Amino acid sequence: MNKENEPYPYQARFAMDDTLPQLVDIPTGLGKTATTILGWLWRRRFHPDRAIQNATPRRLIYCLPMRVLVEQTYENAKGWLSKLNMLGSPGDGKISVHLLMGGEIDIDWDAHPEADAILIGTQDQLLSRALNRGYAMSRYRWPMHFSLLNNDCLWIFDEVQLMGAGLPTTAQLQAFREKLGTYGAVHSLWMSATLKKEGLATIDFLEQAARLQTLSLNDQDKQHQEVSKRINARKTLTKAQTVWRAEAEDDYAETLAKEVVQKHKTGSFSLVIVNRVNRAQEVLKELQELLRSASQPPDLLLIHSRFRSAERKKIQARLKESPPQGRIIVATQAIEAGIDLSAQTLFTELAPWSSLVQRFGRCNRYGEYNEDHPARIFWIDLETLVVNKNGENEPNKEAAQPYETPPLDWARKQLTQLTDGGPQAVSGFSDPFPAPPAYVLRKKDLIELFDTTPDLAGNDIDVSRYIRETENNDVQIYWRTPVDINSEPRDEELCSVSIKSFRIFLKKKKPAYRWNGLDREWIPVTDRSIWPGLTILLDVSAGGYSEELGWTGDGTDLVSALPSLLNAPSLDAYDEDRPTFISRYVTLTDHAKDVAEALIALRKIFFSSLPDVPWDDLSKAARWHDIGKAHKVFQEMLPSPLQSDDLRGGQPPWAKSAHKGGKYSRPHFRHELASALALLQHKESDLAAYLAAAHHGKVRLSIRSLPGEIPSGDGRPFARGVWEGDDLPAVDLGDKIQSQQLILTLAYMGMGEGPHGASWLERTLKLRDEYGPFRLAWMETLVRVADWRGTRKEEETK
Repeated sequence: MNKENEPYPYQARFAMDDTLPQLVDIPTGLGKTATTILGWLWRRRFHPDRAIQNATPRRLIYCLPMRVLVEQTYENAKGWLSKLNMLGSPGDGKISVHLLMGGEIDIDWDAHPEADAILIGTQDQLLSRALNRGYAMSRYRWPMHFSLLNNDCLWIFDEVQLMGAGLPTTAQLQAFREKLGTYGAVHSLWMSATLKKEGLATIDFLEQAARLQTLSLNDQDKQHQEVSKRINARKTLTKAQTVWRAEAEDDYAETLAKEVVQKHKTGSFSLVIVNRVNRAQEVLKELQELLRSASQPPDLLLIHSRFRSAERKKIQARLKESPPQGRIIVATQAIEAGIDLSAQTLFTELAPWSSLVQRFGRCNRYGEYNEDHPARIFWIDLETLVVNKNGENEPNKEAAQPYETPPLDWARKQLTQLTDGGPQAVSGFSDPFPAPPAYVLRKKDLIELFDTTPDLAGNDIDVSRYIRETENNDVQIYWRTPVDINSEPRDEELCSVSIKSFRIFLKKKKPAYRWNGLDREWIPVTDRSIWPGLTILLDVSAGGYSEELGWTGDGTDLVSALPSLLNAPSLDAYDEDRPTFISRYVTLTDHAKDVAEALIALRKIFFSSLPDVPWDDLSKAARWHDIGKAHKVFQEMLPSPLQSDDLRGGQPPWAKSAHKGGKYSRPHFRHELASALALLQHKESDLAAYLAAAHHGKVRLSIRSLPGEIPSGDGRPFARGVWEGDDLPAVDLGDKIQSQQLILTLAYMGMGEGPHGASWLERTLKLRDEYGPFRLAWMETLVRVADWRGTRKEEETK
């Protein structure tokens, strides 16, 4: 290893110590991201102690508090792995890296639960999935992500001072994993240069929080030449001439822009950080106007969290450039995490102390500026007190937003005493303000979230209060032309918009829609029918977005729809059975054998580390999972084979078709319910029946009829297209396994004991409590993955 790539001492300790810390308290600019990602890789693949390799979780989950430029962490991780020749695709034996940012991006990662992988995303996307209510994804895939983010994973929470309500949730989830059990180790690690440990001392994590192991710099680190250079980097700290005042708010952006241009050093990099997106947009426009006639104007760039992914990727590409004429970046606090920048000149609005420390860390980050080319920080005061009509001072909430006034006033007092913003100068301060009160996830809440069935009104449990403060919750917006609305939204189309801002936009009479997968229809969205994480469609004519400025909410800012993709997947629907149509016919017998073999292969991978998994029940579920496709409603939905189809000697019943089918004669028919009933009536285990029922994520804890179903007409019970007394033919399931012909019964729908024993609900709740929600969901995932792999084998041999 050459000297340039030699790790810092603290990085080596992270990789080599017997156990991992829970806290990483390291100043900004010293490579915490590389420490955790490459340290995990070393422990997982290269540590000399095989026991530590085996104890290191398969999945690294890197959680950032904000959406903006998560791609930079993603690109860094891929770059490091690529240099080591270890960057791969899921299932190829190397390490795959994936973004979880909303939309169907990197959708294959969950198909490989046995693979080593790095998942990078925001707390909105990651925590919502860990709570079984994943934002901007198919609800029917929720249990898979819930299982894979709560079993066999190492969670890294970066810049936790920005996490707000999500921070106690991370501690509670770790406590519940330890109490309820997981398959594979799960470890949580919180990183920040300004972390307050009391934020993790939640009611169920109290004992653990009292004995958290912290990784911090020791004397050996501080004597390291490069570390010393960075932690002793000087940055003169001065109050800016510009002040935000309510009475002069309209002139603020222009005044600040003029001071920035005056202080900017030609050919250098200056960074301006303000607390509101609209302020950042206005400052950028003023800078553009001021520099319009300059002979060699600096490159101007805007960074905040309200851009589509398509525009963020362009920003990411520009950040890699070093324009010779210099650059001025205008940004919001979103730049405090997940981005590696080092400015010579920094302007920042007054903010809470922890945020200021992070912002200061974006100036002279590597100690590269010296007395000949000094680094400078200018802090911009905000007039947080105004005189009311009674002549009394009162807090000005408009000035403080999105923060509270007291932390800003405390920070101002400290700033007036300082002349240097370097790490050593600011490290001795810690503001006295406790974390704001937040909703705390309790065990009862988590247990309820295991059930993904919406209530009778079609509503789901709202998890947003466990992820962000109410005023910070977002929806996902995308724009399409009227002729291109039937395919799923893609990540590059989606823009995060605060619910507050979008409600104001809707009051301008702009039509907006959400997709109802149950009834396959678009439903108008009103300001009263919005919830966090909702994905909303706008016509391009509605406007509200500028490719240069991001979300503006201005209807005159017309946006272009991104080009549509050929063969883009259609919008998800309850009756959808996409995997059934694979370009060739496959018998139920062959498909049962293929899926059973795929489950056996997974068992071989996991058995040595997880021998206590009830593997026989998983195998039974894999073999029987599609027996319900023998039902006449399913078989009648499939088109008849054409004369040109190669049936390979097969005969009905079919599991797969070469042609897309029509609609079910009974709306909302689910073959997997018939499969589960068949297993119960064959006296197989409740676990096997549940796993067969759940293999599409659509039939899980409860069985009930859905709106729009067709009743039998003679009073017989019905649910999910299955009627009491339906005939299910005998089926050859391969390898000399034969089912009996059955008359299906829905007696399990009732409450309590019935003629066939306990109800479905009683059985499934018992399973949930016996195995715990995390383990049960993991078993669901393995059966689903086996089904996918059996289908893929059939596709590849067409």
